[in-house]
Amino acid sequence: MKKQFNLFFLSALISMTFISCKQKTIKTEEKDLTNRYYLAKDTTKGSLSIDFEVEIPVAFADSNVLKSIRNTIVTNLFGKEYIHIANDSLVKFYAKELLTEYIQDNEQSVNALDSGSVYSFNNEHVITGFSLLSDKKIYAYGIERYAYMGGAHGLETRNYFNFDLKTGKLITEKDLYVANYQSKLAELIKKRILEESKEYNKDEKNSEPIIDLEDTDYWTDSIKPNGNFYITDESINYVFNPYEIAPYYMGQTEVTIPFSRIKELLKPNSIIGYLVEKQAKQ
Repeated sequence: MKKQFNLFFLSALISMTFISCKQKTIKTEEKDLTNRYYLAKDTTKGSLSIDFEVEIPVAFADSNVLKSIRNTIVTNLFGKEYIHIANDSLVKFYAKELLTEYIQDNEQSVNALDSGSVYSFNNEHVITGFSLLSDKKIYAYGIERYAYMGGAHGLETRNYFNFDLKTGKLITEKDLYVANYQSKLAELIKKRILEESKEYNKDEKNSEPIIDLEDTDYWTDSIKPNGNFYITDESINYVFNPYEIAPYYMGQTEVTIPFSRIKELLKPNSIIGYLVEKQAKQ
């Protein structure tokens, strides 16, 4: 009887250990590549500079959810055609594609240059993909991208993706907010731009805060919910990239909206309800 009990206990322990070892949050692996490829033997004629540092989801308790999240992230990092490429080869294949395109676009122009020409054809691609919020219900992911293809300046963008870990699908504004939320949320975003300007300039003591957006170079009619946000454990942060709501020189605009300021716009059964409640208790 004692032997049977021990066998039962051992079996239960093994079962519990197996269950506890199942990945309950998204596990990622980092894939890096940094290199410079020259367009010609004469290295002054131009080069392609690549710097990739991306996290790729590799494990989760639900394999279908993992696949859905990975496919979305890979598609937005590199393109839909890269979904079926093994994780260890992703950045290498993408770098090869960029190099082929770089040579095709510039080689003929370089060959046509006179000897001793000061012209050069430099391109630069920097991609960073990183995890943000990661718990048992939500996984948030960000992509920062900088591309310089010649001209006066490059372009830096940030894009964000929030996933429901029950389904693997993206969390959209319609999943979070009540009907007809757009105008109220747009006004709140504008208000937060002003508030954060005051907070920043108070801390930095380097310039006057914005009093009225109409007195700035912001394109006020363009300031509205854009779907480019990431969820934290205490806020929803919206990001507007250059040329989206302001000229290039103003860069990116990030707006932090605490849950306490947005609560009335959230659906009663919103997926972030547990985060809102948690913050309210603090």
